[in-house]
Amino acid sequence: MTFDIGSYNSVIDQIEKLLKQVDDGRVSGVPNALNNAENLPYVRLVPPLLRACKLCAEKMIDLAKWVWDKVVDLLKGVIAPVYMYMRSQDWNDVRNTVTTIQSTIDPNNLEGNRQWKGAAQLSYLKTGTTQSQSAGKIGEIADKAKTALEICAAASLVFYIAILNMIRQFLIALAAGIAALATGVGAPAGLSDIAAASGVTAASVWAALALLTPLLAAQGKALLDLEAAASDNSTFPEGANGVSQWPDPKTSTFNDASVDGDNESKWRLN
Repeated sequence: MTFDIGSYNSVIDQIEKLLKQVDDGRVSGVPNALNNAENLPYVRLVPPLLRACKLCAEKMIDLAKWVWDKVVDLLKGVIAPVYMYMRSQDWNDVRNTVTTIQSTIDPNNLEGNRQWKGAAQLSYLKTGTTQSQSAGKIGEIADKAKTALEICAAASLVFYIAILNMIRQFLIALAAGIAALATGVGAPAGLSDIAAASGVTAASVWAALALLTPLLAAQGKALLDLEAAASDNSTFPEGANGVSQWPDPKTSTFNDASVDGDNESKWRLN
């Protein structure tokens, strides 16, 4: 799955709306249902049923709070994927720029080099070749940085879609539990349903996390590839200070058309 900011924002908006429903159910839905049940004569007259209603309400409130707390915690880094995607596009711009430079200064693409000869022309060809290779290396680094960021952003979208589906499933179970609790006699069944929902909800969270595993593995490989590309200095010679640098163009070897000892100019037409 590729990352799309519009789709991602839509998923997060839906999560926040459903999360509000979870909180409403915890704060008012369950207590109101319990109050309705307690006001039923047959519930008040049957202590075991009254206890079952209270236990059912307690478990539903606890589970709703667990879901709310867990999802709120998972939403703390919600802005990161957007920035990852935006930065990936910045790296894409870098890649496009430097690969254009790479192609432009590649001696094989310079028609003018076919019209000249001489020592200066050969030196210029050598400089153009080394600098084109260096530009290509920067393009490779930019491409790998872009890929790593896109993988992270896409993984987040997949993860939050799974969380959205989990909340939907939980709200269905919560609504059924509240309805059963309000009848009084349905409280035991509601308690059973909410217990099952507890297991399904926890399993859904773990399943959502499991979805990240292959994507994070791909991300790890992308980061390793990026590190390898960034540490490869084969196209960047070591400078006087011991630090890799952009190839020296050595313009003094081709910046004039003076005549050599053999009376031939360093630049001359074929």
